[in-house]
Amino acid sequence: MSQMHQIQMSYVSTEDRILFRLNTKSRQEFRFWMTRRYTGILWNTLARVLDEAGKGAQDAPPASVQDELVKLTEKEIEHQKAVAQGDFNTAYEESSYLPLGEQPTLLFSVGVKPGPNSQAMLCMHPEEGEGIELVLNEQIVHSLCKLIVDTALKAEWNLSLSFGSGPSEGKEPSAGLN
Repeated sequence: MSQMHQIQMSYVSTEDRILFRLNTKSRQEFRFWMTRRYTGILWNTLARVLDEAGKGAQDAPPASVQDELVKLTEKEIEHQKAVAQGDFNTAYEESSYLPLGEQPTLLFSVGVKPGPNSQAMLCMHPEEGEGIELVLNEQIVHSLCKLIVDTALKAEWNLSLSFGSGPSEGKEPSAGLN
């Protein structure tokens, strides 16, 4: 797949799913369905990517609850700064070149593997057939997180989408299969 150009997520109430569309600089468009459960798993996967990127010499556990709150506040500030640099106003450019077909494919699994230049690569695949693998940078991760939050709110799915550590109350798995 060529370099990513735009991503879009929109809630489709008749399907009770999120339509995730991605187009590339070479004008290819990929369309996928994301269920509520998959969206929660994807969120937790992206939050883990941000956690791993933020780890360095300070791998020691926090000394207190207040330290944890400071850490979460810092993550939220970083997120807001990254989102402010993204372009969420340019209209999504549809393409007629659809390598995986016109109908969206239901995503089933999500994971992260090492990519080029030690960057994380997000792997999103259906149960059968082709999916996509995206090389992630901090801007892409934060942009995906913003799109997930905005779309899940429109869907009224009541997902716990915060940068806290781990899934909320065991409701959503941290990663894996849909």
